[in-house]
Amino acid sequence: MERRIRILVTIGMLAALIGLMSITVEPEVDLSVDQLMESPEQYEGDTFRLHGSVLSIDMNNDSLSLQGGNHTIVVDFSGASLPSGVDEGKTISVRGELTVNGEDWTMHAYEIKTGCPSKYEAEA
Repeated sequence: MERRIRILVTIGMLAALIGLMSITVEPEVDLSVDQLMESPEQYEGDTFRLHGSVLSIDMNNDSLSLQGGNHTIVVDFSGASLPSGVDEGKTISVRGELTVNGEDWTMHAYEIKTGCPSKYEAEA
């Protein structure tokens, strides 16, 4: 009888743990610049990962322009550290929050990563 109770308690704890994991862990949204700019209002105020190529960097304003195939967005990196590998033409991934100011969309970066462009192209 005691063994059966231990097995039931263990199964119950595992089921509760799996249930908590499925409720609290949301998959992070991963978008290209073009995917985001098709309907940016859908992601306003959300935190997600964005990837694209660096068009230009403005160190005075802690911002950069990130481009896709057809669209460009400004990334404010004042809240993140800029990795040493970030340069014009490089593909990067930015985790942050999207906000709008008038008609201009800005990604406020929390984290910036450099990486192999083929990694991001495969996900797009």
